[in-house]
Amino acid sequence: MTPQQSSITNVFAISPFNEYYLPSVNKLTFEKIDSVSLYNNKFKQAEILTDNTLHIFIGMDSGLLANYLLEKSLPLESKYIFVELDEVCQLLTIEIPENLQESVYICTASKLEELLTNSEFNLFIVKHLFKLHYSLAASGNSHDDYTLLSHNVEKIVKLEYFDSSTAFTQKSFIIEQLNNIAENLLPAEILKDTFAGKTCIVLGGGPSLDENIKWIQSNRDKLVIFSVSRITGKLADIGIKSDIIVTVDPQEHSFEVNEKMMSLSAQSLLLSANHTCHDIVAQWNGCLLFTGTQMPWQEGKLCSNIETTGPTVTNSAIHIAESMGFTQILLCGVDFCHSQSGATHTTNTYTESVFNNLGTMYEWVETYSGELAETPIQLIHAIESLAESVALKPEINYINLSKNAAKVKGVSYQDKNQILLSPISKKQLEYLNPSRFIMTTEAKLEKLTLISQNINNTLTHFDKILSKLTNALALCKKMTKISATLIGPLSAELEKIESELNQDFPQYCYLIKFYGFYEFSHFLTTQSTDQWTQKDVNNQNRLYYQAFFDIANELQKLLQQTKARLQSRIAEHAFPTQLALFTPQWEADKHFGRAIIWSREHPNSLKLLDAKDKELIEKLTSRYTELFNKKTVKNVAVDHKNNMNNAFKKLNILLQHKHLLGISKMVQYVEPFRQQDELTAKFYYLAKSYELFLKGTWEESLKIILKIDNNQLSENELRHIIMLSLKLNLLDVAQENLAKIIQFNDEYLPQYAQIMSLQGQYQDALNLYLNYLDKYPNNIPVLIKLGTFLAAINETESAQSVFLQVLKIDPINQTAINNLEQMSR
Repeated sequence: MTPQQSSITNVFAISPFNEYYLPSVNKLTFEKIDSVSLYNNKFKQAEILTDNTLHIFIGMDSGLLANYLLEKSLPLESKYIFVELDEVCQLLTIEIPENLQESVYICTASKLEELLTNSEFNLFIVKHLFKLHYSLAASGNSHDDYTLLSHNVEKIVKLEYFDSSTAFTQKSFIIEQLNNIAENLLPAEILKDTFAGKTCIVLGGGPSLDENIKWIQSNRDKLVIFSVSRITGKLADIGIKSDIIVTVDPQEHSFEVNEKMMSLSAQSLLLSANHTCHDIVAQWNGCLLFTGTQMPWQEGKLCSNIETTGPTVTNSAIHIAESMGFTQILLCGVDFCHSQSGATHTTNTYTESVFNNLGTMYEWVETYSGELAETPIQLIHAIESLAESVALKPEINYINLSKNAAKVKGVSYQDKNQILLSPISKKQLEYLNPSRFIMTTEAKLEKLTLISQNINNTLTHFDKILSKLTNALALCKKMTKISATLIGPLSAELEKIESELNQDFPQYCYLIKFYGFYEFSHFLTTQSTDQWTQKDVNNQNRLYYQAFFDIANELQKLLQQTKARLQSRIAEHAFPTQLALFTPQWEADKHFGRAIIWSREHPNSLKLLDAKDKELIEKLTSRYTELFNKKTVKNVAVDHKNNMNNAFKKLNILLQHKHLLGISKMVQYVEPFRQQDELTAKFYYLAKSYELFLKGTWEESLKIILKIDNNQLSENELRHIIMLSLKLNLLDVAQENLAKIIQFNDEYLPQYAQIMSLQGQYQDALNLYLNYLDKYPNNIPVLIKLGTFLAAINETESAQSVFLQVLKIDPINQTAINNLEQMSR
């Protein structure tokens, strides 16, 4: 079946529980148990009724799933979208109660993309407050139409989230930058041009890192080693010290996966983006240099610091290396794609398992070896970004050590043994010793005091901004209550306020609009201003200034939190020590690791603490180690089953698109693990069978799929076996498997009857036809098949009766008319 064909037919059935459904959608699903019982078992009520969530359901199960949900008490702050096949939408009529018409929507996949751009849905996507739910028809991998629908919906949602999050994540970046102000004291610019003419190596977390470990160890004295944060622990375990660790991720999750890195603060220099996760920055017990601007309202172009670049930590590490003057930058573990065996990460690191990603649809890129490899869309952007930055530095030689890495324009592949390296003196390497950058207490206090004064001044400016915005909102309210002819003076006052805001507080107004990009986007409209009425103008003014006020107010609260954190940091260095002035801030932030930092920086003050205060410091230190012990324990068996289910879905999509390379790669990925369990073995044999089928070796394809254990065969595999058997004219094999497949779907009964008749088993064939038509008496194609079958075995009178029945349903059916004419001759 190709993606353009559809198996949906306009035939309804009534279950034993008096529920109407489409057999071509739900097969025999509702014949043994009613829909409500099935859904109660399938869906956790807490999941489908979660408040403040966009719930996207793939498929409606002939309308039964939609009806099931409509009978629930739906949360007011949630939205529900049912995405259904075009053909099914044309056959069903779902009446949404008036009180739910703002909460529940039904659309096709082609309309979903447009729907999700609407602000009332898009905000859920931006905030990652959405859930995908699968109907019974979409849950398995046996229905090609729903497998493809699931893939299309997942892709639409993923791309919308990616596009939206990249446009709106500035909030999280600004929040973390403000959180980090008290720690971002030393700019990375002090490293600029310190290693001119030297070679460095940037180590990423890609699979190729493992191939080059020994070479890196043997050439350690000729390299400055940059490593991305998540692999530093692994490197330390095998005796490779990172000179510079680079971290940029603002997400809280970043701290949890970098436990080993946090213990390396004495031996490595941490270069952190100004917006890095504050749990890392605030608890790094060593030297930290930051990239980018210190304050979010500073003009980046005028800042002398090394700028923060992306989109990945590897891109950032390469940019830092460029700024430090290195003229040869080697890349290792910087693959930007999966390995040829399907690995996404180097071994012994977070998310290394092939099975974690086996079921995900990726993009394809060419590697230096000429092979194609899969890669996520984020790394496509990373490749493009690196190519752009490399083009600006023609004086630097960029070399990737892995021929299996994705090609990047301007970066060449070279065998590691052919690379020329010049020694780096111990004296120069000593320049990167973290101890050189440790600030004295006096220097810290001086910087913290200056920053605190800056924040206080900024808060004063925000008070004035909010005052002006309050006046602007009052004017907007007045403008809605007077006639258009009297609005002129009020409009002039409003324009004056806008002018004062832009002239007196330009950098803060820019920050407010940058931070609140999403909220301000509601102010935008596609309507031509020529068509605006005064009411439209008033409404736009209100939306604009309300967003302006709300975001300014939100930022002011963040600045007040920053001020409190700065005061806490200043109190850490005061004498005599008063724990009550700063430990509450540690506890509020859950930055218990600061107790370790304070103890190192103030050994004399620690000795002078009374027993109660010493006990508090010890307790906080202990709680720091507990932060890493709260990781979620995963159910490996459930995860594997879910991952494999997605893999089967991907495999079927690739088959529908005749994507031989994609299927061959899946075979290659899984082959080493094919004997580890029945599910993986089944997947391997099915994937291999698909690969051989697309290559045209049908006999081999059938041989390999028949290796799947009978207990593991589902409708999908049986359908493939039957198709291959018929192509090879192996009617016995086809008949044997048709006997099995009718347990899943009675739509195969007519085909089973046809094979029976070809085998000369006429009575059995007749019984199968009659059994099917007893349930679906108006199915014209099957009635015609029955009539043709009866005519072929000389049951002319019975055949005529069947064709007359067809004409009762469809009086102009030409096939029935032609057959009756032939039999009357």
